[in-house]
Amino acid sequence: MKLGFLTACLPDRPLDRIASWAAENGFEALEVAAWPRLGNRPFTASHIDVENFDADKVRTLFDRHGLALTSLAFYDNNLHPDPDERAAINKHVLACIDAAAELGVPTVGTFVGRDPTKPVAENLREAEKVFARLVDRAGERVFIIVIENCEM
Repeated sequence: MKLGFLTACLPDRPLDRIASWAAENGFEALEVAAWPRLGNRPFTASHIDVENFDADKVRTLFDRHGLALTSLAFYDNNLHPDPDERAAINKHVLACIDAAAELGVPTVGTFVGRDPTKPVAENLREAEKVFARLVDRAGERVFIIVIENCEM
């Protein structure tokens, strides 16, 4: 087991600075925030832009600091009530999965979410549909998708 943390808590710091500090302070791993770069949204960070990144540069950064990149993180509402917003979120999870595969990262972390206008049972049925595609994509890449469940 390696001690690490999710980089989302440091949204204004660049990944190279976070990695340097983590290594200097005895951390061995990072779960890297990979929210889309959509401006200044609360509780989000974009330390790896999964749409435009250099996998070799990221690997070199982690190797230089002796850190493991354990997961790409994008915890947003995959069951968002607005169909366009939901599609954009689901599409970004797929981009995170593809980026993780390119980097050799073993997991992608995301969030179930919910549509607050629907009861729990209906949200669960919707989650089965939404996550089937996400889990299938992760399975094609031979790794794990970690799904956080939360009451929101």
